[in-house]
Amino acid sequence: MKFGMMSLDFKRLTLEETFRLAKLYGFDGVEIFGSRCHLYPDDYSQEIARQIRTLQKQYELEVPMYTPLALNLPLCICSPNEKEREYGVAYYQKAVQIASEIGAPRLLVVADHPGYFTDSEKVWSWLVKSISQICTYAEDKNVQVTIEPLTPVESPVVSTVDHCVRLLNEVDSPCLYAMMDIVPPTIVKEPISKYFEMLGDRLNYIHLCNNDGTTDAHLRLDTGVLPVADVINVIHKRGYEGYVTTELYSEMYFDPELMLSNTARNLRHIAEELGLQHRF
Repeated sequence: MKFGMMSLDFKRLTLEETFRLAKLYGFDGVEIFGSRCHLYPDDYSQEIARQIRTLQKQYELEVPMYTPLALNLPLCICSPNEKEREYGVAYYQKAVQIASEIGAPRLLVVADHPGYFTDSEKVWSWLVKSISQICTYAEDKNVQVTIEPLTPVESPVVSTVDHCVRLLNEVDSPCLYAMMDIVPPTIVKEPISKYFEMLGDRLNYIHLCNNDGTTDAHLRLDTGVLPVADVINVIHKRGYEGYVTTELYSEMYFDPELMLSNTARNLRHIAEELGLQHRF
């Protein structure tokens, strides 16, 4: 198991400072969030790619996931609006290329809210077509297109592991994988073990935080309804050896290093208790 941190939580700092802090506090990798200050797709260039590859070497860190900004923008890949779907597919295809060139083996994709008054099966068919197009583009680029379930408040389209399994079956691409953000199963009262049972080796990534049990809040590890040490123990007992990356955007934007110190301390204690290798 490896531990990462997400650059979204450091959007007011430079990407280089984010890498420096990740190294300082003992993380294995930085998931790069595609906001404008870090790696927005429309701002991408070969020079930026070289800078990111240099940061990885300089700080001895991986970029396990590229997560382009995608929610609440006019690029929903299951929208009733055809132009919006086309733009969303093109946006994600560009993100696949970016991930490939910066050495990120995974790209996070989401099914944003399509609106309230469209037949759900039509919405699903649009999602399958869009994801298929993105995966076809990714086939020769060594990038795993990774669907992230959202909470039903954010979008009802993919919010459970059953949705993930259905999408994997209907798209049927070797490039398509699914991840678990700990918040959706907490909200919909779904056992996290179900992800491991139903997805098997198609589960390739995990987002970790705590939660209040009712909203999509991503809280720091030592507050909330989840026993985070036990969450990590279940992940470990299930034989998962991939990345567990913290995503804590609801907490302490005013002092991200303080938040990172708190996160690293909690993870260090948990890893030591469970006998897990770590760099904290």
